[in-house]
Amino acid sequence: MVDKKFFVAVKSVIYVNGKVLIVRRSKGARGDFGTWELPGGRLEFGETPEQALCREVIEEVGIAVDILRPLDCWSFLKEEDTQIIGVTYLCKPQLESVEVQLSNEHTEYSWISEKDWNGYEYSTGVEDAIRNWNWELLERGTE
Repeated sequence: MVDKKFFVAVKSVIYVNGKVLIVRRSKGARGDFGTWELPGGRLEFGETPEQALCREVIEEVGIAVDILRPLDCWSFLKEEDTQIIGVTYLCKPQLESVEVQLSNEHTEYSWISEKDWNGYEYSTGVEDAIRNWNWELLERGTE
């Protein structure tokens, strides 16, 4: 019998001037090598989702964020024995000047808008989530 694994993950929609930050997974990162995703990661034991998201965003892209509100809840099976449940949050940088500093988990980043988000190869579920965003509400939610 195979042990089943269950993880909770958090992702950020860092919204700045009509654009959202996406990052490309490096070869050394877990699964989905070379695909694009939103910054974030798994909760560690004892963390709240908000604590985990702030930690992960700083670790992955070097940006301190304010979490504004949850945007989406999602779930998928990564393999037959691994389920990931996640929450995506709308965030804004704490500082006006944003400088992305990638960790070794990612090789590049891009700021995408409602007009140019298509054309990237995304990790599981990310493209569907972006397709369903209401960009006007993202803008209003960060004012």
